[in-house]
Amino acid sequence: MVRVRHEVNSLGGDWPDTLVWYAKAIKALQARPFATKTSWRFLAAMHGWHPVVWREFGVITANEPAPSNAVQKRFMNQCQHQSWYFLPWHRGYISALEQLLLDAVVKAGGPADWALPYWNYSKTANPTARRLPGAFSATTMPDGSSNPLRVTRRFGSGTTPIVIPAAQVTLEALEHDDFIGGSADIPPGFGGPVTLFHHGPESETTNGGLESGPHNVVHGAIGGSAAGLDPNEWQNWGLMSAPWTAALDPIFWLHHANIDRLWTTWQRTNAFPIDPNWLDGPADREFVMPTPNGGEWEYTASDVLDSALAPLDYVYDDEEAQPEVPMSGSNRRRRRLESLETAPEDARGGGADEGAEMEMDGSPQLIGASDGGVRVAGETRDEIRMDAPGTEALRRSLDRAMVPGNEALQEPARVFLKLEGIRGTADSANYYVYIDMPPGEGGAEVTERLAGNLSLFGVSAASDKDGPNAGSGINQVIEISEIVDAMHLSGDQLEALRVRFVPANETVAEADFSIGRVSVFMLGS
Repeated sequence: MVRVRHEVNSLGGDWPDTLVWYAKAIKALQARPFATKTSWRFLAAMHGWHPVVWREFGVITANEPAPSNAVQKRFMNQCQHQSWYFLPWHRGYISALEQLLLDAVVKAGGPADWALPYWNYSKTANPTARRLPGAFSATTMPDGSSNPLRVTRRFGSGTTPIVIPAAQVTLEALEHDDFIGGSADIPPGFGGPVTLFHHGPESETTNGGLESGPHNVVHGAIGGSAAGLDPNEWQNWGLMSAPWTAALDPIFWLHHANIDRLWTTWQRTNAFPIDPNWLDGPADREFVMPTPNGGEWEYTASDVLDSALAPLDYVYDDEEAQPEVPMSGSNRRRRRLESLETAPEDARGGGADEGAEMEMDGSPQLIGASDGGVRVAGETRDEIRMDAPGTEALRRSLDRAMVPGNEALQEPARVFLKLEGIRGTADSANYYVYIDMPPGEGGAEVTERLAGNLSLFGVSAASDKDGPNAGSGINQVIEISEIVDAMHLSGDQLEALRVRFVPANETVAEADFSIGRVSVFMLGS
């Protein structure tokens, strides 16, 4: 039977039946011992767990039996990040939890077609849609019993109720034409870079487009850090702020159901990889989930491409993009060409004038970089000096696109900001990244120079010298093509780009992290 996942705010009221059954089923799973594969905590530990953190947070006790070492090795710390497996692994993971919850719902007399709801926080014009659903902050359930959907370690930006800023739930990721990232992760791709099993990068790797946002950003926007305490210390974070505690928060599953829905939306107009290494991988380790009867389900990416088929058996009530949401790179190309072609005459350069050209081979070209590493502590600025040949090649590419009436003209060179080797211990922090913002201006409402969001979700593990990537950190790529277009039209010669990092709220203003290099790449000609 194919079940339908509904948007939580469309179900009516703070406590629709779907959420009541969700809470009751969570209680049933929470009552099971940690070492039981069908327990709430076991499922959360599959995403990530840290015994010291879990004991400090009261999730487990010092004497509580843990799963055996063999079980831990097979099941725990599986979540895939900075990887082309990010989306298929999480689809199987969310489905496995849904099956366990459905089993508990039916055994308690609930509906056989119950399905996990999702939370569509990306309706940016509607603050109500971006507010944490009411049931997740209620003290009790409708029957007066304790509410498992409410957790104390959910800090957001320090305000009540938690409302995600509109600038943190944008959907530029849906403009990615390709699932896999390009050379040097330029562009980063919708799904992420090619890896093997990837629970924490073995070396510096880059978040895929959908993982960067809204996935990572929403984790920090909900988990946050306790107001007035050091956001660089894990003891002060909310559960959603780090991979090793995120799945303990019931809102995690509605968030990831929405991320999965956005993949479904993207699939409607784009192709998934045909590479057998993705379809049948990873080659070095199985993805495995527990089943309600105590068995195991091993799967690959090819097993979860269509959620309507067994064993997933679900669809979404809305798999279409919203009218205002970009759906492919063609929209980006159209916007850029329209902007450049309709520029005032006095803003036009020489068009396709004669002159030396920078040799382009279709691969991304590094055209600017910071002089060294950048330490970010509170609001921070950095200037990127651009090399002369790269700047000239970029200018000529933009000038050619400013020839009016040439509908067949290809898109001008795209420009990307790459933040390489991000290291720190402030997983809860979200930052806004601006390009050439005039002094004294700022705030997410100034969108014309807002390049994007930087989330530090997972940065502490990636910075651990004893971890799987030996502390090499993570990378973030942000496309800045349209900002550069606007700068070119305003007469800026693009000899330097001024990058500004602004903390998203006061609770993370003391976050302290470093970026190994801030660089600018050009793709195309």
